[in-house]
Amino acid sequence: MTVAIRNYSFKYDRRGKPVFAPSNVGRRIGNEVKEAVEGAFAFSPLYFHFRAGGHVAAIHHHRPHRFFARIDISRFFYSISRRRVQSALDRIGVANAAFYAKWSTVTNPFEAPRYALPYGFVQSPILASLVLASSSVGEHLSSLSPDVTVSVYVDDISLSADRLDALQAAYDATLAVLESDGFLVSADKLRPPAAAIDVFNCDLAQGLSKVQDDRINQFMADLPSHEAEAAFSAYCASVELGNG
Repeated sequence: MTVAIRNYSFKYDRRGKPVFAPSNVGRRIGNEVKEAVEGAFAFSPLYFHFRAGGHVAAIHHHRPHRFFARIDISRFFYSISRRRVQSALDRIGVANAAFYAKWSTVTNPFEAPRYALPYGFVQSPILASLVLASSSVGEHLSSLSPDVTVSVYVDDISLSADRLDALQAAYDATLAVLESDGFLVSADKLRPPAAAIDVFNCDLAQGLSKVQDDRINQFMADLPSHEAEAAFSAYCASVELGNG
């Protein structure tokens, strides 16, 4: 008889996205596998969610260029199967890969794959990134022309270049590789090559990055405390830091 794995205590919806709260043992094993990956694999610098500065550093990374594009992977965690997690762990030499893959996945609340990484588990970001980095998509992003600057922030791929034709070629090729590797993209979040785009609720153009007015108005509409307002103002200033 198959025994159910109690790796989560409950689940809930947050803005239409299913989130799973890990059980105590699930959280312990999650931290264990996260530490195992951190000790066995060094991510390329293009994965900005593992770097100091996070998405702000990614924005600044692209800001010197003339043209920009953005691709968002749809339901990123829920598109990563248990099999892909196990294969990625095996590939980097993590022991007990099958055990960790089982404890890191849940029955998918969407169509397929049957078992997938959930939002809410501490290990999901690093495991999803490991699968992406070791996939055809990761190989493609790492081998793009030096004329094209690339960053990955969890499920968000940003590209920039000084030549529009080079950026268009990289953008089209990235979409093709994502499709061939089984990753869907969020059509409404696609930003084809242009002189200015929005990314992370910020406006981005050559020499210019700033938090969007709509995001600022949304924040202020919640009547934040003085401390929260000061922290948000500091964040906005950090996005603009270095503008030309």
